[in-house]
Amino acid sequence: MKKLIKNKNKEAKKMNREGIEGEIKGKIEIEIGRREERREGRVKGRIVMGIMMMMVMMVMGCNSGGVKGGEGKVNLEAKNSFLESLVKIGEGFQEIFSDFGSAVGDALGFSVVRSGDKRSKVGEHFKEIGNGLTTTKNKLKELEGKISEAKNAEGVTIEAVKGAIEGVNDVFTQLIASLTKLAGVTNDGAVDIGDTANADTTVAADKAGVDSIIAEVKSIIEVAEKSGIEIRPGNPGVAVANANGPKVLIHNAAPGAGDGPKLADEVSKADAWAMIDKIKNAKTTAAFTQDTNNEAGVLATGAATATAAGAKTNADLAAAVALKAITKGGKLSATANEVVGVKAAGVSAANKVLRILDLIIRKIVNSNLDKVREAVKGIKYSETTGEAVEAVITTK
Repeated sequence: MKKLIKNKNKEAKKMNREGIEGEIKGKIEIEIGRREERREGRVKGRIVMGIMMMMVMMVMGCNSGGVKGGEGKVNLEAKNSFLESLVKIGEGFQEIFSDFGSAVGDALGFSVVRSGDKRSKVGEHFKEIGNGLTTTKNKLKELEGKISEAKNAEGVTIEAVKGAIEGVNDVFTQLIASLTKLAGVTNDGAVDIGDTANADTTVAADKAGVDSIIAEVKSIIEVAEKSGIEIRPGNPGVAVANANGPKVLIHNAAPGAGDGPKLADEVSKADAWAMIDKIKNAKTTAAFTQDTNNEAGVLATGAATATAAGAKTNADLAAAVALKAITKGGKLSATANEVVGVKAAGVSAANKVLRILDLIIRKIVNSNLDKVREAVKGIKYSETTGEAVEAVITTK
């Protein structure tokens, strides 16, 4: 009896140690993300600075040519009107960056969810980002109105900015649609993330919900790639035998002692980029096979089985844990003293997936707003701007 208690304590300590190691690894990943955020912040600061520099150069140009009679005075007034318009555009553009940061700043963080959170917390997360994008989209429409009112600006360059804004808003519309669908299938407010049965059979995640997550992750990645963002496939790792963790995910009976820590270890070392890649390419139509050739979609949605099925790769196993952890119906299983650790592994897997999705979305937003910035930098002065803009609009 003493030996049994000692073994259980050793397993508990091991799971706690693995949890700490996973937390440290996660903090390293988020520190890298924060460095990217600081770099993005410096870029945003240079946006308004670039516009101000352009204004200074134009003022210098205005003053260097002198004023000749009435005609010169009219030209100077026209250039001043143009500069005032640029200031308004620059302020509007800076406001867009600030509003997006304020709207989703808290959402895009290290730990999106924590142990004890309901699955609806994931849905709220997706909804919050979608709302932030909607605000940004509306602000861009307002900026488009300010640009249309710009005085003494060359019509062709104004239309180029408006075209860039419309293109960016099309991208944001696609993201908002995906986020809305993701929020809709992760809104279970009655069950904890990583729900784990106590010494009982596992339960498959809702197939329709998992299929929806797969489709929308794929859609977001396609938007990213069209925006010129590289999405790395990551390192999927090696195959994982049934006895080394998958039992906790798919078994139709209570798993044995030690199975929980094995799963937690696999989740801890999983490459988050590889997990996203596995979800993007997942299929839920196959059945379990008695080998290590089962992919993420099958591992998440297959009915509980006694089959000695393993995972094709470490990333497939961890991705399946994440899908089961956040989707309706999904349930893991563990022996009594390993339930807390297994549930924590489910939360960890979910956070890995959510953090990478957040990072991809942030990159999409910054990349597309940069296109608007470049177009704004191209606005040129014209003394006949009123006629030029009207002519461009009329001929559309």
